[in-house]
Amino acid sequence: MGATTGNFGASLASSVARNGVAGCWGYVAPDGGRYGLMGTAKGVLVVDLRNPDQPRIVDEVDGPTNTTLPGIYWREMRVYGHYAYICSEHTNVRGGVMVLDLAGLPDHVNYVRSIVPHDGRLNAHTVDIDPGTGLLYLQRYTQLDPPGSQEGPYLSHHDEEFGTSGQGSVELWDLKTDPEQPAYVTTFNQGHFVHDMTARNGRCYVAEGSDSTYSIWNISNPRHPALMVRWNVAPGHFAHNIWPAEDGSYVATTEEVPRGLPMRLWSLDGSHPPTSRGSFKYEDATPHNVQIEGHRAYLSHYSQGLVVVDLSNLDQPTALAHWDTSPFSGSDYEGCWGVFKFPGQPLLLGSDIDQGLQVVHITVP
Repeated sequence: MGATTGNFGASLASSVARNGVAGCWGYVAPDGGRYGLMGTAKGVLVVDLRNPDQPRIVDEVDGPTNTTLPGIYWREMRVYGHYAYICSEHTNVRGGVMVLDLAGLPDHVNYVRSIVPHDGRLNAHTVDIDPGTGLLYLQRYTQLDPPGSQEGPYLSHHDEEFGTSGQGSVELWDLKTDPEQPAYVTTFNQGHFVHDMTARNGRCYVAEGSDSTYSIWNISNPRHPALMVRWNVAPGHFAHNIWPAEDGSYVATTEEVPRGLPMRLWSLDGSHPPTSRGSFKYEDATPHNVQIEGHRAYLSHYSQGLVVVDLSNLDQPTALAHWDTSPFSGSDYEGCWGVFKFPGQPLLLGSDIDQGLQVVHITVP
């Protein structure tokens, strides 16, 4: 569906210019102070947002930079306790999953170490952490480079979109005992392309890329994840991103390829295939990533920037707020890459590939 043009329901608090930007995330310190993390061409930018209208750069921590596509630096990050875990598809500096200690904020952050994935390859496209269980989920490929290879990203973005299906897995790591020295637990979902996953409340929701499928796993026994359900989207659609409602009753998904496909909503019914509900996109742009809090979805929407969507009626999602981060238009993969909603607060982070960090106040009730 389309939506009203122009910025509405949101206002820009501040921005920090960077290029080669990828994912972003947020951290709330024990004293309530807010901080932003964002992948850049150099590594990981850490920004003090205690006053979101006057951001202060704390550090830009070096990370791997040997990209195969000039100007694009795939990095995704998550936070557990006072530690941040950052993965990338690059290997030359601090390759693997970088661990940053955020306990020294607002003064400084410390690089702790980089974790080598269990299969020996340093590259990873996405990472997620279930905050309730302390389990880290790491995307894996099983193609192109031989095991143990440390040379350059073995899948480019083009390969992800159009590469061989049926090859991938998810590694599971335990952070609880020692967040600086995570313990490998197991690997699951072998034999399926894995692009992204979201883990919440003992479930792992997996977007299976060029397999054109999504799956949901029960992780109540972390050593033996159990497949609950897998379902298909249209052949040739790239199952890019998936996020569950807080009560687990539905999920939102995005399919990045072909260009211009909408976010879709699916009602869940245990082990039965989900029921397709409504869909949403803003103008002719392509939704990239989605998060859900309450009955709202928060989209990084490439050329259209950040969009907040009302999900109170799953069959007719509607736009509540929009902030355009980018000078681009259309359905190409330009503009806003990542989104993070600070829990319980009307504040969004958006990471725009060419413009940098955007800090946005949501001004709808």
